[in-house]
Amino acid sequence: MKENKQVIHKAIAANLNALSQRLSQAAALAKKAHEAMEAGQQNQAIGTVLEFERLLPEAQALFSAALVLHRNHP
Repeated sequence: MKENKQVIHKAIAANLNALSQRLSQAAALAKKAHEAMEAGQQNQAIGTVLEFERLLPEAQALFSAALVLHRNHP
């Protein structure tokens, strides 16, 4: 039982680490996009945040996985 709890703990930690990485990438892209807009480069700004179409669903999936693991194995 304790071994299973450790596995779940490691899985949650791994999901949260990956989530942190995705959110850091998204924040960096948002900053670049904002800078592009401030420079009058709307196409560049929107092109920069298009990566969110991949990053945000990944972040949501990682968050959901961590939550499910926690709720099912407190």
